[in-house]
Order: sequence, then structure tokens, then C-alpha cells
Amino acid sequence: MAFPAPIDLFDHVGPWTEEDFLALPEDRRVELLDGELLVSPSARHIHQRLSFRLAGALDAAAPDGFEVLEAVNVRVAPGRILIPDIAVITNPGADVIVSDAADVAMVVEIVSPGSVVADRAVKPQLYAAAGIPHYLRVELGDVGPTAIAFRLRDTRYVEATRAERGQRLQLSEPFGVDVDLGELASRTRPTD
Repeated sequence: MAFPAPIDLFDHVGPWTEEDFLALPEDRRVELLDGELLVSPSARHIHQRLSFRLAGALDAAAPDGFEVLEAVNVRVAPGRILIPDIAVITNPGADVIVSDAADVAMVVEIVSPGSVVADRAVKPQLYAAAGIPHYLRVELGDVGPTAIAFRLRDTRYVEATRAERGQRLQLSEPFGVDVDLGELASRTRPTD
């Protein structure tokens, strides 16, 4: 598929199409929702640290047939492209700019101060409507992260399991994994 020449974010007039969206430079965290762009600043280091390490833990646990990627475009409907913090993809090795929701087994959102409404209310509804079977929401708190794993039932997510502060996150779907979110969020390399 040939992509149009890049366009400038601030020169655009009118609703954004997928073609316009895909012509944006790839180094921006921009999502498309019904002709509007949602632009997010980079998250705090603890968010980035946890996302990177959780993606690694999920990737290490993933059996054949799955691939774990950070910050990829996921089409949840025509004209709706979101970027979850982590996506578990069911077509490993694909080299696409946008993954279709049908190729996504789980999305993970790590809630930041600027993403509370999107990660708790807007995105789960869109992911569920797109048929993504699993949604994991991680909340960063002052005393450590918590998580709630949801499973799609009919057209909405229902809680499958949760990990409170200090508890390990144990998932059985879409595959088994057991991680300490607090340790992942706080672990850093020695400075010597």
C-alpha cells in the first residue's frame, strides 16, 4: 500500500481521515477517533519503565502464535485507530503500520494523570466493541501499581482478576503469566 506524502499536523483543515492519519510522521503518539486526533505527551518515567518491563515479561511468557509489542496502532473501527501501551498480537512477525482488532488478543493501558478518562472509560468501550478479548488496566499509585484484568463477555468487559498493591498479577488468559508489577515499576539499574 502506498502512503501519501507526509502532512503537517498543524496545517490540516477539517476532519482527519485514515489516509491523513497514516501520512503523519511516525515519531508522534497520535490516535485517530472519528475524524479528530488525540495527542498525548510522553508519560512519566515510572509509566515508561513499567510498560517496557511488563511488555518484556508478557513477551517472555507468550507461547508461539503471540507477539507482544509496545505502542502500536490498532484499528478498532473505520476511522478509529488507538495506541495501547502494550498489545498482544496474534499474527507474529507481521510488518504492518496498523493492526486490525481481529489480530489483537489483549491490550494493556497504564493509566497516567493525562489518560484517566480515556483509559478507564473511552478506550475500554472501543476495544470491547472491536471484539478484543482481553483488556488489562494498570493503575499507578503512590504506593505501587494495581491492575484489573478484564475478559470480553458479549459486548463489554467483565473483571476476570485483579492485583492489589503488593500482590502479584497472575493471568491465565490469553496465556499464563505471573509478575510483580511493583518490582517491575521500581527496578532500576545500579548507578555505579
